[in-house]
This record gives sequence, C-alpha cells and structure tokens, in this order.
Amino acid sequence: MKTYPLNEARAAFSKLIDRALAGEPQRITRHGKEAVMIVAEKDWQAQPRSAPTLGALLARYARAGTLDDGIAARPWKERPLGTGVE
Repeated sequence: MKTYPLNEARAAFSKLIDRALAGEPQRITRHGKEAVMIVAEKDWQAQPRSAPTLGALLARYARAGTLDDGIAARPWKERPLGTGVE
C-alpha cells in the first residue's frame, strides 16, 4: 500500500482510484498524519462490521422495550403547535 500526502493525492486522484479498484488500497495523509483510505467499494462492502448501525441499535432497544424509558418524564409541557407564539 502506497501513502500519499494530500497535495500529491489531489494531483493523482484518478490514478489512486484505478489502483484501489485493482485491489490495492491507497492511504492519504494530511499534515503528515494518516487521514483517509481509498478502497474499492466491493472491498469495503466485504469487510465485517463490528459496530452496529444506528438502525440496528434502535431496533435492539425497541425489542428490549427500553426505547421510550425517558420519554414520559419530560421536564416540559406538551402544547399544540403554534400556540404561545407572540
């Protein structure tokens, strides 16, 4: 895997994409620190995800029945939209 500083990557972006599509991830640095990777989408999709998505997280809480625990204890009063506006 080759590493490019941002200014070089910007100038050779098409080449970096071609290399990533050929199966060789490309690393881009900003100010000498690792910033981003360019990988082919098929390679990205093939990677297992350890962190749940927001949807999966909400579904887990909904199944457990703990999704609305704090909703009933709101510190404000409910009022119809448009009222109280001056």
